[in-house]
Amino acid sequence: MQRFAHLLSAQGIEAVTSMVFFLYLARLDASVFGEVMYAMAAGSIVMKVVQFGLYYPLVSDLGSASPGEEPEILNRVNVIKFLLLVPSMVVIFGIVFYRGFSLQMGLVIVFVCLGFALEAFAETFFADFRVRGLQDREARARITSSVVSYGFGFGTAALGFSPIVVSLFKLISAGIRTWYGAADYLKDYSARIVSIPNWPMVWKVFSAASVFAVIEILGIIYNKTNIFFLEEAAGVKGVALYSATWNLVDPVSILASEQFLGWVIFPLLATLWWKRRQSVDKLVRSNAQWLMALAFPIMFVLHTESGLMIGLVYGQGYEQAIWMQQYLVWTILISFENNLFSYVMMVAGAAKTLLIFTIAATLLNLVFNLVLVAPLGLEGACLVIILTKLSMMVFTFLYCQIRFRFFGWKDFLFPLLLGIASVVVFVGLEPVVTLHPAVAITLALYSGAVFVLGPRFMGRLPAKKPASNTDSP
Repeated sequence: MQRFAHLLSAQGIEAVTSMVFFLYLARLDASVFGEVMYAMAAGSIVMKVVQFGLYYPLVSDLGSASPGEEPEILNRVNVIKFLLLVPSMVVIFGIVFYRGFSLQMGLVIVFVCLGFALEAFAETFFADFRVRGLQDREARARITSSVVSYGFGFGTAALGFSPIVVSLFKLISAGIRTWYGAADYLKDYSARIVSIPNWPMVWKVFSAASVFAVIEILGIIYNKTNIFFLEEAAGVKGVALYSATWNLVDPVSILASEQFLGWVIFPLLATLWWKRRQSVDKLVRSNAQWLMALAFPIMFVLHTESGLMIGLVYGQGYEQAIWMQQYLVWTILISFENNLFSYVMMVAGAAKTLLIFTIAATLLNLVFNLVLVAPLGLEGACLVIILTKLSMMVFTFLYCQIRFRFFGWKDFLFPLLLGIASVVVFVGLEPVVTLHPAVAITLALYSGAVFVLGPRFMGRLPAKKPASNTDSP
């Protein structure tokens, strides 16, 4: 638990420092904020490509390694990452020249993308820390890099430096994290950072990671591609408006998928699937119901209070982000359910089918971008991400339902009817008590109904460990 607390505290500090920096940048200059958000979208794709899904095979190999084998394992992963980094950055340079970006925006993109790519090497050392139970070292590196890098970005922006200088924050973050990881590696293993690897083993690791890597890469691509099309249609200010509301909506989805589903539900599913298969149906059904029930109030608040939130957080100039947030809240429910069904597919050994679905969703995403963004601009960009995520959720849901028959037609009636009833209550209350009190009263009534009646109709929320079951085979 203490190890988890170390990483959680580091994640919290990183979230706060990045939020302060990006909010200040958004208020300072929407165009610069748009350029940096465009670069961040490109950089997140580059990082996924360089990481190439290597984390899970790396952790597995380190966990089963004999004493003294760790340097070779870490070295071959870093060799793969380097071999992926070089062509990735060549592609970034090519895109910058092909698109004809200004020198300023081009360098911002290159520096941010290079920072993301180099952070992938720090993740190699962090994986080793986690296997050895040294999460405090990782937390120290993350906290230091977050404070220094985002502090640098904030300070240089406040002092009026060029956006090119400001964009160095990501390289600074990567440098600090990699330095911490490499320094501890040298101290603990007394081995060279880079050496000639065992090439057959390099290929074996690369091949083992390829399916999950492509799923992750395509997933980040279809989540970010609309930003690139939007920049063509509406410029960097359009990217700034979209990013303003996406930065409020997306963290909710990430919290559910990474913390709740990834850290609690996925390990529970993996355990039960092979040991007590008959209990999985109830677990999946209950989680799908609860995820819907928990998504509705979050969506409701973000939708009804979008004007207050955007006004308080971003100030003047971001009025269009208000209605965009009302569109994008639908991605929360869709992402909750899709991530659950995707985890079920992975546990069930259907990773290749999931890959096919991801490829199909990415192709649909390209079509949606080509058809919607140019004529509709900001609205088109919102519709693209909603329709893409919805398509992916339909694929994964239908697969799970057809193969495993998790759900009956009555299973989602409780959260759906409760959500509809709450909307009716809100519509009736708002003219009488005004917006904010109506939101508060509706939310209180909904929450009370969910937590009083929810266990009866949807079962209990899952524990971190499966309960004992005397009927297990």
